Amino acid sequence: MSVVLMLAGAAPSSVVVGASPLAELTAALHAYTEAEHHPATIRWARNLDAGLGGDGPAHDEGTVASLPAGLRQRIMGWAPLWASYRARYLLPLRAAADRPLDAELADIADLPLPRFAELTGYAVRGGNSGAPLDRVLHDSTQRDDLLAAAELRSTARAELARRLLDAPDELRSDLINLLSQAAQALEPDLTRAARTIATHVARLRATIERSGPGQALAGLDPSASYRSGPPRVVFDKFHHGIVNVATTRLLVVPSVFGRPHVLVKHEPGPIAVIQYPPLTDGAAQPNYADVHRRLEVLRDPGRQRIARAIAREPLTPSELAARSGMTLPQVSRHLARLRQAGLVTVDRAGRRAYYQLSLEPVRRIGDDLLAALFR
Repeated sequence: MSVVLMLAGAAPSSVVVGASPLAELTAALHAYTEAEHHPATIRWARNLDAGLGGDGPAHDEGTVASLPAGLRQRIMGWAPLWASYRARYLLPLRAAADRPLDAELADIADLPLPRFAELTGYAVRGGNSGAPLDRVLHDSTQRDDLLAAAELRSTARAELARRLLDAPDELRSDLINLLSQAAQALEPDLTRAARTIATHVARLRATIERSGPGQALAGLDPSASYRSGPPRVVFDKFHHGIVNVATTRLLVVPSVFGRPHVLVKHEPGPIAVIQYPPLTDGAAQPNYADVHRRLEVLRDPGRQRIARAIAREPLTPSELAARSGMTLPQVSRHLARLRQAGLVTVDRAGRRAYYQLSLEPVRRIGDDLLAALFR
């Protein structure tokens, strides 16, 4: 399945790039409440629990964030809203970049109550692909369906569902208050993240101006591809959707705390949103196909023997054949597969080629696989 951004007829102003304090705040809350899924920020999340803060992906010298125990408990209670399916209003609702957090929170407060309840219900349920919840505050069938779905998922989801149905206005006020308090508590780390995001906003704007939106958007995710005739960008996702960028504007927001997720939000409404984790300089974004290829290559016992040998020292194919008991052609075929998967380096000295296991890609396989699966 895939999400397709149709670009035919889209004006340059249809694609907007900028920062969103609300999107970054809720990405940070997601990284905190589901820390095991975020290797890059797990130490940061654990330090928040210990009252130490700092050491996050945007850490530098200076004040560090901390979360009081009561606030930590409240954040965990609201976690279903920024889980893998994030409530739509926790990403920008307007195609306007670089707005302050207060303005974005005001957009949540200004949502018509039935729409707020519908979007909250989808997040509590864990998706909008089932029965509609557009009348959940008044339709007994929709209310019962939401409660049943929430109770199957978790106690926290069931509690949020009941609060939504009993007192939606109060729920919304409490949510906005929680987001404001969390932003204040995490302010040092969010400020550092904002500086990094500003750099990547400038880079992406320059790339779009230079290369056009198609290639630039496809470069946001290894799973994405640009295709012509008609021009479109295809994101490999576990759900299907089509966004006509000529009629539905697209806002693209970088995220420090969002790694490894690439979110493409395209519920019916005035805009679609992409939140993506930009690469740090010199880094490589894990690609599921590459990770799968490396796992497949290392499954073979013969290649495992070769990998063990060249993990310790560089060896020629002849030396590997002598040590492994394999023929030279067998060793050469195994080395070719390891090299195609990016798992070995080759140094040449005259007519001899010395192969050595590239330790960093091997060490990173677990993290890369996790990142690819959760993208």
